[in-house]
Amino acid sequence: MSKNIEEVKDKIRHLLELIEEGNLYVFLGAGASKVAGLPTMKELAEILERKITGSKEDDVSSFLKEITSILKSEHPEGVTIEQILEMVYHIYFLTSKRSNKISVNLEGIEKIDENILTYSLKFIKKIVHDNCFSIDFKLQTHVDFFECLLRSGRLRKLDIFTTNWDILVEKVCDKLKIKCVDGFIGIFDAFEKFDIFEESSSLSSTIPTIHLYKLHGSLNWVLPSENEKIIRLTNLNYSDVSQEVMIYPTPSKFKEILGYPYADLISRFSDSLLKKEHRPLLLVIGYSFVDSHIATKVTSMLRDNEHSNLFVIDPSLDQEKISNSLRIDVEKEPKVNLLKINFEEFVNFLKELGKGE
Repeated sequence: MSKNIEEVKDKIRHLLELIEEGNLYVFLGAGASKVAGLPTMKELAEILERKITGSKEDDVSSFLKEITSILKSEHPEGVTIEQILEMVYHIYFLTSKRSNKISVNLEGIEKIDENILTYSLKFIKKIVHDNCFSIDFKLQTHVDFFECLLRSGRLRKLDIFTTNWDILVEKVCDKLKIKCVDGFIGIFDAFEKFDIFEESSSLSSTIPTIHLYKLHGSLNWVLPSENEKIIRLTNLNYSDVSQEVMIYPTPSKFKEILGYPYADLISRFSDSLLKKEHRPLLLVIGYSFVDSHIATKVTSMLRDNEHSNLFVIDPSLDQEKISNSLRIDVEKEPKVNLLKINFEEFVNFLKELGKGE
């Protein structure tokens, strides 16, 4: 057995010991959903580019081609669908009736009006919907992961934070008959009540429970109007996906700090990590800390709580990338453990070591 595998196993053994102490928080990024057959944010951008390249030339495709070209020149490592949405939303905000009607022009397009922007947003969101909602999920890795933690008797409640828009965790909870508290109440079109997280935590339950915090919103969240609370739809058809209602992590990179519902969700993430009396254990899977509002919370946890621990599962990350994102020297920080393996490999080790060798 290679030295690298033994090092990975030693770290997972240490993780299992810490899990027994409680205070585990799981953070799922796009890399965790990829194993279930969902595309990453970069892959969604590539799908969009192929669609507009192969489509009939019109103002919408010309606009999106130009946006993508600009972003690719700024991000040679690859563009994500979030970055494309963010830029389109910024332009929409500048040219909408709610602002001072600033004129924006791009090469090849004489005038970018509200119709071009509206149809561009709908075009992007249909691609996201078709590739992240209307597919058959491969659930086995997630099923095994949840069973290792909840069915083993190690935990009765698991807090999961995610920036993913998909409904993968919800699907797994249904399959395993696990209670999923997601901040909504109601039977059909459930409405937001984030206080339910605290209410659920105060109750003692023999049923395995997941608290799911979707920090960047969800594909099945809609906002009927600006003065109402968001609702979660039981069934989402593309006809529901309009510019006015779908909750996405835009137009501002910091919208989760400034506005509803993101401020409430990021506050709960921060509160969980920064409880002084706790020994927080954060397990991050398939996420590279690209969002500064999330990275800063993790950094604060590590700096302010000497009993905190961070485990990162991602084959594409290295210590330098994590150090740059978290602004700490990971090599000199024993509380940070990087396992350069994918989610499926991690779960296989977890199953093996959780049963004892």
